[in-house]
Formats: sequence, C-alpha cells, structure tokens
Amino acid sequence: MKIDFTRVECRLREVSVEAYEETSGVTIVIPEGWAADTRGMDPGVGDLTDQTTPDRLPGTPLIRLTGSGGMAGVAIRHPDRRERRKLDGDPTQGGTARHRSLNGSGHGAGSG
Repeated sequence: MKIDFTRVECRLREVSVEAYEETSGVTIVIPEGWAADTRGMDPGVGDLTDQTTPDRLPGTPLIRLTGSGGMAGVAIRHPDRRERRKLDGDPTQGGTARHRSLNGSGHGAGSG
C-alpha cells in the first residue's frame, strides 16, 4: 500500500497516520520540507525505513506515524526522481495532475 502526500495542501501543524499492514507493507511519501516522527511505529518483523530528512520548513506539517508494519514493514520517504518528474506536470506544482487538501479537521477535501 502506498500513501502519497506529495500533492496535498495541508494547513495542519501535525497529521497522524495509523498504518497497520500484515503482509504487503506500507510506503508513505511526503513532500520535501515535511518532517516525520516514527517513534510511535512498531516496525514488526519487516522493519521500519525512514528516509526523510529531519529538516522541517516553517508552516509544513509533521507526519506522526503510529501502528505496526507486520511482516513486510513500513517505509517513509520523500519523492524519488520519477515522482518528482510527475510533480513537475502538476498545476499546483507547475503542471496538470489533481490536488488534494487537508482542511482544519484533518479530513481530505478534493480540489483541482
């Protein structure tokens, strides 16, 4: 399972993500400048891979990750090269893809 926040506009200071995966694993992608706190995550047998940078830009949210990775584990990272090329085609990031927003209640609200 992949959760991708790269096209999300977020006004919240913190976003809680609970991930429970038994066999297929979880990959979470967050924009550059966002930070992650993985201390509440039980990686399970599969391990926890945090490839994010600790540098958090002002006004960006902290992703607080909790749950269990099960057999396949959990990975959290910033966009890779291919994903960054796709973002270059996003109108909210300079191109053509859809955009999602997290409102003050922490629930997604589609726009685009």
